[in-house]
Amino acid sequence: MVLRPGRKGHCAGWARRGLYCSLFWGVLGLAGCATRPPEPDAVVTGVALSRERVVFPPEAVFEATLLDVTQPDQPPVVLGRQRRAPAGQPPYALRIPYPSMRFAPKGRYEVRATVTLEGRLLLASDRRYPVPQEAAYRHVDVQMQRMLPQAATVEASVPLLLTHWRLVEMAGETIPSPSDGAVAPHLVFQAEEARVIGSGGCNRFLADYEWQPQSGRLRLGQLVSNIALCLQSSGIETRYFEALLAVQGFRQDGTRLVLRGADGEPLLRFEAAETPLS
Repeated sequence: MVLRPGRKGHCAGWARRGLYCSLFWGVLGLAGCATRPPEPDAVVTGVALSRERVVFPPEAVFEATLLDVTQPDQPPVVLGRQRRAPAGQPPYALRIPYPSMRFAPKGRYEVRATVTLEGRLLLASDRRYPVPQEAAYRHVDVQMQRMLPQAATVEASVPLLLTHWRLVEMAGETIPSPSDGAVAPHLVFQAEEARVIGSGGCNRFLADYEWQPQSGRLRLGQLVSNIALCLQSSGIETRYFEALLAVQGFRQDGTRLVLRGADGEPLLRFEAAETPLS
């Protein structure tokens, strides 16, 4: 290549452009890597058992999920999932792959398991099964309970208890999704005791509950909450808490939950929420 007089600046400009282009594509490449979930390099093992002797048809599906439940006000983060189709018959050997880099020393992690048939829940773990922190002892045995078809839960594909239910509609009004990091109005029915916890988007609350799956009745006791003032969500939160106290029944449909009033009218609609690994 022959450089002509007076062209040095031109050539230097092209050199700078080449450097900028390299830096530009390098940044894009790093950004692409940052949004890609980390690869699994470890497993949680164990056994999923049924409390009753059951026989499933070939179309049944077994699924076990490793969840990060460190932040109770946010939907659980899915760290790993094991799926077996056809499910076969219990017990099931658990082997859930997950990225060990996402297992924080002070985090809280659980395993939950279900068996479904054409999207309808047949078996489900009915309490919390924490995963030990020690990497060498991440073995969990999970008990699953048979989900008898009831009037309110015959079409359910997730259990009522322990699911993070995010409020999506109130009195016919759609509730917008929260911004990143914000808390959405939600509730979680505890399994070990008849207590529901949640948030109105600003203040956390808890209450006792009584439910009858056979008839679809559900009532919440007096709500206990903190009293922080949040101007942006105070209107929704007040109406949300008032609606919870008026609940007399419920119905599940797939991954949706409807809480009803005394006359059967829908007061609150929720969607089961999980956060994928990022």
